[in-house]
Amino acid sequence: MTIEEKRQVYTARIRKLRDMKIEETRKKIAYNGHTDEDDYNYLCPPEGYSWKPAGDTPNGDFHGYRGWSENYAAMLRSFPPVVIPENSMCGNFYRILQKFRKLRWHESWDLSPWQDTITRYGIDHGLGQIHHFCGDMRIGLRLGWEGLREKVLHYSRINDQTEEQREFYRAELLFLDACMEWMDRTIACVREKLETETDEGLRENLRGMLEANEWVRKAPPRTLREACTFISWYNLFGRSFNREGAGGQLDELLRPYYEQDIAEGIIDDEDAVYYIAGLLMSDTKYYQLGGPDETGRDMVSHVSWLILEAADRMDMALNLTIRVHDGLPRDFFRRGVELLFKHKNGWPRFSGDQSLVNGFMNRGFSRELAAKRIAVGCNWMAIPGLEYPLNDSIKVNLAKIFEVAYNEMMTSGERSTERLRQLYLSHLRIALRCVADTMDFDLNNNRYNSPELFLNLFMQGPIEKGRDASDHSVPYYNIGIDGAGVAVAGNSFAALQQRVEQEELLTWDQVYAAVRANFENEDGEYVRAVLRGSGRYGQPGSLGNEWVRKLTEMFRDEVTALRGKEVSVFIPGMFSWSKTILFGRQVGATPDGRKAFEPINHGANPMPGDVRNGAMTDMSEAILLAQCGMGNTSPFQMELDPGVIDMEDGIDKVMALLETHLRRGGTLINVNIVDAAKIRAAHKNPELYPDLVVRVTGFTAYFITLTPEFRQLVVDRLMEA
Repeated sequence: MTIEEKRQVYTARIRKLRDMKIEETRKKIAYNGHTDEDDYNYLCPPEGYSWKPAGDTPNGDFHGYRGWSENYAAMLRSFPPVVIPENSMCGNFYRILQKFRKLRWHESWDLSPWQDTITRYGIDHGLGQIHHFCGDMRIGLRLGWEGLREKVLHYSRINDQTEEQREFYRAELLFLDACMEWMDRTIACVREKLETETDEGLRENLRGMLEANEWVRKAPPRTLREACTFISWYNLFGRSFNREGAGGQLDELLRPYYEQDIAEGIIDDEDAVYYIAGLLMSDTKYYQLGGPDETGRDMVSHVSWLILEAADRMDMALNLTIRVHDGLPRDFFRRGVELLFKHKNGWPRFSGDQSLVNGFMNRGFSRELAAKRIAVGCNWMAIPGLEYPLNDSIKVNLAKIFEVAYNEMMTSGERSTERLRQLYLSHLRIALRCVADTMDFDLNNNRYNSPELFLNLFMQGPIEKGRDASDHSVPYYNIGIDGAGVAVAGNSFAALQQRVEQEELLTWDQVYAAVRANFENEDGEYVRAVLRGSGRYGQPGSLGNEWVRKLTEMFRDEVTALRGKEVSVFIPGMFSWSKTILFGRQVGATPDGRKAFEPINHGANPMPGDVRNGAMTDMSEAILLAQCGMGNTSPFQMELDPGVIDMEDGIDKVMALLETHLRRGGTLINVNIVDAAKIRAAHKNPELYPDLVVRVTGFTAYFITLTPEFRQLVVDRLMEA
């Protein structure tokens, strides 16, 4: 075939796979109901599928090395193999083992030392948290699956001093054997498909698929197709085990294989795009593209462009991040923005290299190490293979901290925003102390609850030492703590200072009575209107902006000063993930005029409605005030109308907006390109828009898969664009 003929064939196959994906999404909604999380590209179980794990505690949960490894092996054996002749990769999964768990932590754990504090402040603590760090795929690409097994066997003979070590290695071997048996069954299915396929083009693809999988099953990958095949299985194993989703620096992982194949004349760019598209379809992993390496060299290569080309042809939910810095090629940056507007699927995202590197250095790390720390999750960073940060796992609801402090002040003692600030600080310290103590407990116990059997294989330390990644075996434990609801707290402080203390339009008792009555008492609506009319976060020069800055600095200082027995480095950020509804349900009415149990603000963004439509500069200025500056992110959730690019130099203006925010201290920008009419219509009749993708928070999702409540939250936010 000519290059153009090959392009047409491959593009047609990719489009067919996309159509199959949309249809599968419909099936998943019918099977699972709505889900407010990432789309993982898994399949609905076949009719009659009924596998369940074997529990080891009264509530039916499974735990520890044995419980997870034996149940994972049993679950994989229940998966029918998946081979689609049009795809360049094979395999898919049906269930995620972690989702069978009823409790995140071990049923036998005594949480009584912390439970009252957790409940009082609505803390999303670290107990039982898993994954949320990044394996180094280069370890596996260098060794292959059989090589990883040999590595486990080698160190099992060295570390044979305790029964716990022996149990650790038995579990790792069982995990790997189960994975390779799954590959064997899938390889057998490829052979069967090859025997019956009559289309010569698809037969050729199946032959290539078979050869790549047979080689990768026994040896390290040599070619681009084999490397994509290895990573595809990496994705399937990790996701089906415990929902692991960090992908790494994909362009650099694939570049050596591509360059060698091209030099040897094995493939052309159309083949490369086809293989990469199959890899991207294996899972919605968080991949980073571009950015400087440890020497400062930008990592954008021809492979980076091929990844964007594959994503362009796919037109699906993906999670690609472009790392923006002074050395990023302008044409690559521009192409990323063009694809944002072309497909309106919420990718790529853009991370700010300068702020993130300098921030991580502010926590005492070298520039070389900071450059290795990349965007691999919803809002979070990690050093592949070296760092156990649990980013995007621990969250402190600052709106709840405010509520507790406010109620205490109003029921005893002096009433002033200064005293309220002091009470807020004291309660924040109590909540953070609880986080540190629970993390100490977790790092000493979580291997008995939820061991990291998959990621252990791709980290420096666990296999070599015979200890789980959660058990002091990796080089860095830099635990992330996110603040959530900062806009609610900041606006509440601002409203009280402006309307009660400065202007004396309201009294302390008047506001408190209205808040306690959820603004439904005699003058409640008047009080609420006065409070909501105060200077709010997101409005230039407002007290709301000033209070969010103060609260962010307070949170930053308290988190960085925090110490634990097992963790000495905690890193602050501002992010709520998809918990804006959940955290809002923990908090009654607040003096910013927010009614009881309504959602808090999303991440570092102002509350919906507090920034005038289209005022992206005002939004950016506000979110810059909520940056903790320590190496973790406070994302800017940006909503843009598609008509922006119809303006003169529209793409250039969007690039300037993104770049200015990141250069001035911003850390991560998630962008939605959705027009108001379409999102309203889709909210009313989501089944008519099965291919509509929105960036919900750090992740993208098909709009149809979200619950009506969460769709409304997204709609409310988007309508401010």
